[in-house]
Amino acid sequence: MMEIIKTPAELETALEASQEKPIVIFKHSASCPFSAMAQFEVANAKHDLDIYALVVQYVPELSKSVAEELDVEHQSPQAIIVHKRAAKGHFWRSEIKEIKLKQVIEELKSK
Repeated sequence: MMEIIKTPAELETALEASQEKPIVIFKHSASCPFSAMAQFEVANAKHDLDIYALVVQYVPELSKSVAEELDVEHQSPQAIIVHKRAAKGHFWRSEIKEIKLKQVIEELKSK
């Protein structure tokens, strides 16, 4: 599934969901070619993973909140694997691959 994050309350809902199982927070740009490629990879994973996405130009304050809350450097596009409200992995630009996201989440689930 893929949920779009537009408000602080929706970000909080995503972080709370990570208490139960690993999720992906996907931050991307509406105008960047790297984001378009990353979005394709993330979209392929949406049937198997819980993905929460935000467009950095539309909600820059939420993008900053994600970086601060999870103690990761802001990048775009960026896929952050979150479990128990903590960043367990993050990928940037061409590092964002469906197989990598699934692999990290499977490893977290098996612990």
